[in-house]
Amino acid sequence: MPRKGHPDYAVDPDRGSSASPAKNARLVDLDEHLDRSQNRAGLRDLDSMTEGMSGLSRMQKDRERLFPRGTNADLGDSRMRRQLPQEGQERGPLSSRQRNERSKDRHDAQATMPLTQLRAQKDLVTRPERWRDLNDQLSAGTGDVQALTEKDQEQVRRVDRAIQSYERHNDRGHVLYSNVRMPYYINHQNLPGFLRNNFAAVDRVAFDRFTHATHQLHETAGYVIDPDGRVAVFELQTRRGAYLGQSDKKDNTQHLLPRGMEFEVVGVQEASYRAPDGSSGTRMVVQLRDVTPES
Repeated sequence: MPRKGHPDYAVDPDRGSSASPAKNARLVDLDEHLDRSQNRAGLRDLDSMTEGMSGLSRMQKDRERLFPRGTNADLGDSRMRRQLPQEGQERGPLSSRQRNERSKDRHDAQATMPLTQLRAQKDLVTRPERWRDLNDQLSAGTGDVQALTEKDQEQVRRVDRAIQSYERHNDRGHVLYSNVRMPYYINHQNLPGFLRNNFAAVDRVAFDRFTHATHQLHETAGYVIDPDGRVAVFELQTRRGAYLGQSDKKDNTQHLLPRGMEFEVVGVQEASYRAPDGSSGTRMVVQLRDVTPES
């Protein structure tokens, strides 16, 4: 998306390197931005061709794909498709029932996973340097997993399959929150205007990297230090990814989103939140709706 007032550059919220759970946005040359978008489209065309190949088993097609496909179970009930909050609506904690059900799905999925997948996922999410290095490689290749070394490809595909295992148990939707640090010259005074100028409704945002998120807005504050006020939050509507949090016994609702996702901007707003201890606050949020192609 070109910057308003400076059409030669675009804001890419997923391009910057980060060893923390937060994304680091970068200004990129507009030609580079367009080239990267075209590269992703070409990779998705290759995945569509793979899906159309006769004679390949489901497992063989998944092995040849460049982006992981979604594997969610059917929606249990239309009311389980979570909607983005309306402007002015307070974001509260996830209910005990929701956390317990998502935690049960996590345990059920992990009980069926090979140990190699569990280890690959744990290695990615618990080692900051690994999180940075693997995601940097995915970003450099606009998500092309085949551009990685054989060893790194193996880990990425194992994490893909671990996430898909959870998705097969998932019959509900998610509204998730993920921190994103804006460029160095942004602060609490110009952050709202910067977001509104660079994230317009129906703009598209691509995440080549894996994404760390939570199910609670208040929880995002614990994952970032932001003295300058340049960190915003993506509020994401999706059915994808794996719940890594716990039950209602702890205030931990972490969620891992797959790589290679695409979102459409819904809008920008200042959102208020309430924490379990009764404290409250506000964050600038960019609302995004999942539009990742299915094939």
